[in-house]
Amino acid sequence: MKNIVITGGFGFIGKKLTDHFLKNNINVIILEHPEAIKPDSFPDVEVLPFDILWEEKGDFPVIKNCDALLHLAAQSSGPRSFSIPEIDIKLNVLGTLNTINLCLKNNIEKILFASSFVVYGDHPEKESLDENTCCQPKSVYAGSKLAAEHLLKNYAGPKGIHWNSLRMFNVYGPGQDITKPDQGVVGIFLNMLLKSDTIDIKGSLDRFRDLVFIDDIISAWSLCLEKGVRNKAYNIGSGRKTTYHDLILKIAEILGKKDRLNINELEGTPGDLMGCFADTQLAKMDFGFESKVDILSGLDKMINSVLNRF
Repeated sequence: MKNIVITGGFGFIGKKLTDHFLKNNINVIILEHPEAIKPDSFPDVEVLPFDILWEEKGDFPVIKNCDALLHLAAQSSGPRSFSIPEIDIKLNVLGTLNTINLCLKNNIEKILFASSFVVYGDHPEKESLDENTCCQPKSVYAGSKLAAEHLLKNYAGPKGIHWNSLRMFNVYGPGQDITKPDQGVVGIFLNMLLKSDTIDIKGSLDRFRDLVFIDDIISAWSLCLEKGVRNKAYNIGSGRKTTYHDLILKIAEILGKKDRLNINELEGTPGDLMGCFADTQLAKMDFGFESKVDILSGLDKMINSVLNRF
């Protein structure tokens, strides 16, 4: 693997992937919206303007000798999809279709797609979910991710493009934007506790998530790119369960606020899930992925990186 393209390369995961591949002597081309602002201290890589909705204008960039495309550009907030559902349909569904067409035009034969665990929906009968679990999305965001997966299977695949969908669980780590109020449960709670000893939580404290550190995510993408079995979806998570209550207590303890912490439970968010965590045996079997960063180590690294900014 010598040349790859990344859509959404200015985002949290996209930036980390770019750094990783450059360090491993893999050439990276970033496709980003023409109005996107290049992050400070971003590596010196080729950036091509590409709005993933441009296909209506027939205006695709020309990319030569590319081995694979990593598709991360998307609307990535579940709660936001309820207030502005059109954005999810356009960016996550039509945007994925257009990205496939870009690959067809440029003879790019492999796509890795940033999917999400939310495609599974709720399964009260079990907490650990594998890739054979029935998908029953509960939000517009989840439905749009599953629709994009079907485009890969039913449109890209028959046209000769090999694909993998990486169903990522809750990603966190240094470099994540903790100011977004509707994206990234770790960042949301950390931002609240940095400002106050009181935290407001929408929904039950007994809800739980699989929290997976960014370094493990980058490892999974890299391994799947090289060794993933064609045309499969993979769970990418820690394989461990963390309740919202435990997460809040762990963050408060690291910040020295555990003894004066106040938690207010508020009405839940539409489409929110009670909880699940990843069965990652398929990813381990096919390309050797294993989560290596435990929640305490990951939180410590993330919180220290945030505190060091001030």
